[in-house]
Amino acid sequence: MLDDETGHTLFTRARNLEQVLGVRRLFLKFEGSNPTGTQKDRIARIHYEDAHEKGFNTITVATCGNFGASIAWACSHNGIRPTVFIPNDYHTIRVKEMERLGATVLRVDGGYEEAVAASRQAAKENGWYDANPGDNNYDLAKRGYGRIAHEIYADLGRMPDTVSVACGNGTTLAGIYDGFKEVALEHGIDRVPRMIAASTPRGNPVIKSWKQGLKTCVDLKPEEVKETSVNEPLTNWHSFDGQRALDAIYQSNGFAAYASDTEMRKMTMLTRNMEGINVMTASTAALAGLGKIAKRTPDLGETHVAVLTGRSFSRPAGNLDQFVARRVGG
Repeated sequence: MLDDETGHTLFTRARNLEQVLGVRRLFLKFEGSNPTGTQKDRIARIHYEDAHEKGFNTITVATCGNFGASIAWACSHNGIRPTVFIPNDYHTIRVKEMERLGATVLRVDGGYEEAVAASRQAAKENGWYDANPGDNNYDLAKRGYGRIAHEIYADLGRMPDTVSVACGNGTTLAGIYDGFKEVALEHGIDRVPRMIAASTPRGNPVIKSWKQGLKTCVDLKPEEVKETSVNEPLTNWHSFDGQRALDAIYQSNGFAAYASDTEMRKMTMLTRNMEGINVMTASTAALAGLGKIAKRTPDLGETHVAVLTGRSFSRPAGNLDQFVARRVGG
């Protein structure tokens, strides 16, 4: 059963990183213990089951790498064919993994948004199942990502004060927030954690909109976006669930912060060396963002959770001693 392979991921206290970030108690929810190493396996499983029940023989999705690998993994269990669209210039190392799992990988001119458009058009023309993010699929995403909130509450035994999540489309953060609302209702609790969204500068509408005090998530200009091999999983000029994520930040009295490539590389090295967890670099925006918010928010609370992803990635070069003595942030 696919249901037995996803979720119930590692939840551990990060005592060493507490000192680096300047927080009282820090816990890591490590989605890297899912089959392909990210939280996207949760929603990929749900899409697979939905497509199977509805009689589809092909699932299509656009990806920067991780979601495509998750869909390919989910489809490999009973022969549903995955077709994955990837922007031509993206650097993802997961193409061979997708192909090994049986996916057809198609390259698209333009960025992630153009890949989504191509995938959706192919779904319409060929009668394929469309697993791309957005309004039509958010209820399924909420079911998958909402379980992260339920697991955090069960493992911690109470509501944390904050939950920090790396933000691209905003789907994961919004789904986790909705999950905490379910937890609060189920247990008669009158609060939810303050949600922290963290992403790359020049690459995410949710963060920019919050920083400008906007209540509507406003698209970036495509030319604003600067993609690198580090920040690709986070970059969007249009976040497909960005409004939901922005609403979650405001409704939870939360925050948003940027994390540069340099900061994410530092946090990756620190997490691997100090906590023994092999994280995906882009996901450590959650840690860098939490550190920045904690530095300037004295009443942030005592118990914090960062959601991280990734495994089996190469160890970053660098000297740990350069970073242990000073806190990440600024």
